[in-house]
Amino acid sequence: MSDSQTVTVFTTANLRGALDLLPRLATLILRERRAAQGVTLLLDLGDTCSPESWLCRATHGRAPFLLLDAIGYDAAFIGGETAPIAPDAFRRLRDRIVMPLFLWNRTSELTRRDRTFAFAAGSATLAPGAAGFRINRGAPALAAAEAGTILLGDVPAEHIARIEVRWPECTIADARMIPLDAAEPPDPTIAAVLDLVTQEARSLAQQQGESYEPG
Repeated sequence: MSDSQTVTVFTTANLRGALDLLPRLATLILRERRAAQGVTLLLDLGDTCSPESWLCRATHGRAPFLLLDAIGYDAAFIGGETAPIAPDAFRRLRDRIVMPLFLWNRTSELTRRDRTFAFAAGSATLAPGAAGFRINRGAPALAAAEAGTILLGDVPAEHIARIEVRWPECTIADARMIPLDAAEPPDPTIAAVLDLVTQEARSLAQQQGESYEPG
């Protein structure tokens, strides 16, 4: 398919194990995604877990990705974090979720509505002349059109980025940051999933002889 259309990309990053934010973040994400026209992509760009989070420690980094999968993320980038998930935990996680996990410093592809989108994260590169997305969280801009590709930059915690792209031209029609309002109500389904994930994490923490934070 070569006809031009709008693709709206939503991105998050820097969750760092703060899973209590995800039910409210899900409400914001789902509302914005429903309002978007055409194809939408929802991506997490990394630093999803943190060793300071007991939920991350107890589940060896798996817990946040179970929530992202339940929200309906199209993909999550993994491997570029300050606290990377261990290979064994990665394999166990991959077997439990529908959402694909894209490895840092690799090129990956995602197909939605008969459109295939290429992604190059970190040091990975896209094929010459190929339209696609490059992930560089050290870039100064939220998003930029460069040499027939779209560069995606970092997103602060408690925000989502909304980038409207004309595809396959790879031009940006709009790019903005949307903060999470403290009054945003939690999505009840994701809140219930969080309860289940937390219960599992408590059981695993006890098996490992680790105390967990109550509540």
